[in-house]
Amino acid sequence: MTRLVLVWMLACCTQAVWGQAFEGHATITGKVTSASGEEMAGASVLLKGTTTGTVTSVGGSFEIAHIAAGSYVLQAHLLGFEGFEKEVRLAAGQRLRIDITLEEASYELDNLEIVGKSESTEVRELPYAVSVINTKNLYNSTSNAKEVLNRVPGVRAREDGGVGSNLSFTLNGFSGDQVKFFLDGIPMDNYGSSLSLNNIPVNTIERIEVYKGVVPVWLGTDALGGAVNIVSNKRHNFIDASYSLGSFNTHLVSLNGAYTHPQNGFTVRANANVNYSDNSYRVWVPVKEGNNIVDSANVRRFHDQYRSGVVKLEAGVVNKPYADNLLLGLMVSGNDKEVQTGATMNSVYGGILRNSQSVIPSLKYNKENLLVKGFNLSLNSAFNATKSQVIDTLRGVTYNWLGDTTYTPNSNDGELSRTFTTLTDGEFNSQVNAGYIINTQHSLAFNHSFSHFEREVFDRENPDRIENRFPKAINKQVMGLAYKFDASEKWSTTVFGKFYLLKAATSKQFDFGLPTQRTEATESRKQNLGYGLASTYFLLPKLQMKVSYEHTYRMPWATEIFGDGLFVQPNPDLGPEQSDNLNLGAAYQFTLKRHNQLTLESSFVYRESKDLIYQVVRVASPETYYENLAQTKVVGMEGSVSYQWKKLLRVGGNVTFQDITDQADSVYNESYTNTGYQRNFQKGYRLPNTPYFFGHAFAGLTFQNVAGKGSSLNANYYFNFVQKYFLSWAELGSRDTKKVIPQQASHDVELSLSLRESKYNISLECRNLANARLYDKYYLQKPGRAFYLKLRYTL
Repeated sequence: MTRLVLVWMLACCTQAVWGQAFEGHATITGKVTSASGEEMAGASVLLKGTTTGTVTSVGGSFEIAHIAAGSYVLQAHLLGFEGFEKEVRLAAGQRLRIDITLEEASYELDNLEIVGKSESTEVRELPYAVSVINTKNLYNSTSNAKEVLNRVPGVRAREDGGVGSNLSFTLNGFSGDQVKFFLDGIPMDNYGSSLSLNNIPVNTIERIEVYKGVVPVWLGTDALGGAVNIVSNKRHNFIDASYSLGSFNTHLVSLNGAYTHPQNGFTVRANANVNYSDNSYRVWVPVKEGNNIVDSANVRRFHDQYRSGVVKLEAGVVNKPYADNLLLGLMVSGNDKEVQTGATMNSVYGGILRNSQSVIPSLKYNKENLLVKGFNLSLNSAFNATKSQVIDTLRGVTYNWLGDTTYTPNSNDGELSRTFTTLTDGEFNSQVNAGYIINTQHSLAFNHSFSHFEREVFDRENPDRIENRFPKAINKQVMGLAYKFDASEKWSTTVFGKFYLLKAATSKQFDFGLPTQRTEATESRKQNLGYGLASTYFLLPKLQMKVSYEHTYRMPWATEIFGDGLFVQPNPDLGPEQSDNLNLGAAYQFTLKRHNQLTLESSFVYRESKDLIYQVVRVASPETYYENLAQTKVVGMEGSVSYQWKKLLRVGGNVTFQDITDQADSVYNESYTNTGYQRNFQKGYRLPNTPYFFGHAFAGLTFQNVAGKGSSLNANYYFNFVQKYFLSWAELGSRDTKKVIPQQASHDVELSLSLRESKYNISLECRNLANARLYDKYYLQKPGRAFYLKLRYTL
């Protein structure tokens, strides 16, 4: 029913837009973008030789109405870009759509150079170590946010399996909650499993910003290793609908749209997506009889079905004297997941289930030049109510990978641990950003971020479970103040400070195994001060140097402290982690004979971290937990190169090396017989279960007007490589018994055809073309060769 209402609403919006044309007069509509796909606001669009024209909106859209029939020359201009002209012939009552692409240009006037910059370019040129991915060229692919991010230097997004599986994100050696995620600046800390990176279609994304190491104050977070901000599509009048059909009975549906009234500024935005897959791909696994491994076999996963749905609505006003944007939103999401394995594939399950449902109302407000010129204010708030369940109620039943069952009479045990647990989570997030531009050289920025998380746990199978009776709550505040000094057009520096506050309430078991064993409530309070700077200098107009440093802290979050009710065990003793992060980088972009564009980027990463929180994975156990590592060091290098010839050819690649080692001289061991500090035998060894050398390459071709005017044919190739690495500490075990995640190499190809200026689109994709055995974690095998067909319609 929700989807039918959404389609009806978008159809009404489209009728409203089309109804703008007066009978007997013509109308020209469209949007203005840069060559890289950025929507250009403030561009002048007019009919040459007349006073009839307009200026593009924030989303680059324009409309010129009430035009008498006849022939005209349509012009478009924006400072820093080449001018545009096109002859048009209009009939009475005609509504003509023309999308305009402006090419960047530079002009030298008395030694003053003016260069047009898109929003993505402006983000890239910030003094922070940041990568920006513009997704416009990916709209016809079946990629999601996770797959796009996996092509960024320094990034590995590792899945437990197929569609809807758990995701582990690593950025320059930091993983889990050490890297924070935002959707349009709002934290995604507890959005639920139905809205994760592998569930966000690329169609809904305008760009993705990846901040490595130092995180800008305006994001207001306690990230240790960086942050990812997903910027959703901000176009004002459009419809974008797609359907994908793929291997393993995979179906992906996405519907997005928006309408903004050109006079009163009323705007409504909506998107919905549905994901379904059987995930019935083949895996190479051990086959057990009882507790003994008797064989290995290539079998299909049989209990891994996944389905999810998300509906998001926003409505409000834009471009008002009191608000540039004032939007109220509501997001509803849910998913169901069959659980096939735990942390490794040594155990297999045929009855464990997980599900979650979330309702998230939100408020977004921002206004530039509020009350006084130069004062900018924004507010993002959201409340996330999520209910999730973990169900393991098959008693005395054990599965193997062939789907065979073993029954244990009179057993009350579940497949893992008999439970029917309901987790009721509530989280409030609020971000306030205030900035003041003193003059062209000096500006200030302030952020206050507040989050409150609480969880209630009830296990229907174990209603008297003692630890579920205690409160589970986290209050976290981050305050930041930054000063920016723009010494010249070449040099910019930002210095900042951050203050962190944490209060956590949970329970802890004391005196395990002793007569005094008990569970008691426990509460912890932490506060820390961080600081840093970021500076950039242009040695040449297209040669940029960057340096950034931050002394930062991250407080442990819900899953790490409380567990997830199934495979992640709680650890109330986790302390905050801290890190000193240094980034050095350089980027050089130049054009040869106008049509040849080459971009080179490289960076050096150095981290010294204390009490690093990392996930412990054991070969023989499906369960994991989080621990603090006393002292670690990261030394890394990454580099990338990309080349483009006209709009026809694109090639490039990147490579990353990161050496993450344990540096503690001693570790604290708590046992019955020998509690205290002991020698650390892992000192100098790389952190286990973490890739240290990987790379990505791509090549693409675009042919214009191959199937009529306004058509395009795209062919893309992607290659991913990951060097083998150890599952557990390399110091442990003999050479023959060490558990190794094998070397990975995969090839993906895409072919897409667009007709009538991308109104109608069809694409074919093959992932893992060579059908290689791919693992992101030990024995958690990813899908083999898979094919996808995608149909997409835009208006």
